[in-house]
Amino acid sequence: MLIGLMPILSQAELERLNSVAALVEDTPITLDDVKRQTAPVEQVIYQQLASDPAALRQRILEVRQQALESLIERHLILKDFESQGYVLPESIIDEQVQDRIREDYGDRLTLTKTLQAQGFTFEAFRKDIKEQVIVDFLSSKNIASATLVSPFEIEKYYQEHMDQFQQEERIRMRMIYIPQIAGAPDFAFKMLQDIKRKVESGGDFADLAKLYHQGSQRSQGGDWGWVDRSVLRADLSEEAFKLKAGAMSEVLRKDEGCYLILVEERAEPRPKDLKTVQEEIEKALLAEERNRLKAEWIERLKENSFVRYF
Repeated sequence: MLIGLMPILSQAELERLNSVAALVEDTPITLDDVKRQTAPVEQVIYQQLASDPAALRQRILEVRQQALESLIERHLILKDFESQGYVLPESIIDEQVQDRIREDYGDRLTLTKTLQAQGFTFEAFRKDIKEQVIVDFLSSKNIASATLVSPFEIEKYYQEHMDQFQQEERIRMRMIYIPQIAGAPDFAFKMLQDIKRKVESGGDFADLAKLYHQGSQRSQGGDWGWVDRSVLRADLSEEAFKLKAGAMSEVLRKDEGCYLILVEERAEPRPKDLKTVQEEIEKALLAEERNRLKAEWIERLKENSFVRYF
């Protein structure tokens, strides 16, 4: 990654790449530590912003700053675990290591080859898992109170964020599709024109769809049920959503075949019912509360520790 950034970063920035980024008590966090966290993301950023050096530099600085804060938090939590005299049984770590190997690598041999390719040792791999277990343990202990959300909070959030819970415009529709036939370019078009005239003369669209529709909804009389604009192909959606309830489209000629659409009902945009979004709101509120509790906890740890940025 360093090679990819050399044309972009200044000489002064290059000289600082291996310097200390922060100090937590007596533990240094180096820029190498930060870069190990951000390397995969930086590769993607470089591909996306290589033509814009200023934006590239800014985005990389942002992700490195985020990674630095995450590493500082991790060190603070590990020190807090140690200062409180907690002991983590090695059997738990061994179990977590085996689970990770099985889930991410399949077997020990694959893990070993992967670690060698990445320049890591098994001891470093195990140490990382142990630290993550500690972080997860203390995190859950310190934000455990964020488990319940009151109905009042859910209602309040719903009212304040009503614009986020809108039911899109929908139509209930039926469709008859007839594919193009090689050597007879007008066959499908003329067939659907005749079907359209039959419907206009009192014929039942669903019955005709059961006879002529060449698609998966044939047995249902071409019934698509309720759909929003994202369900249909853009060109068909544009035509379908122009129609009023009870209206039928003109025969739509496309490269692959021809379509005839009937809109049976319309539902205009409206707020979703609270019951349908209650679970979504509850998750959002719980996430907000957990983030708040975590921020307060980390701030307390910082107040009781020595943290210096470079």
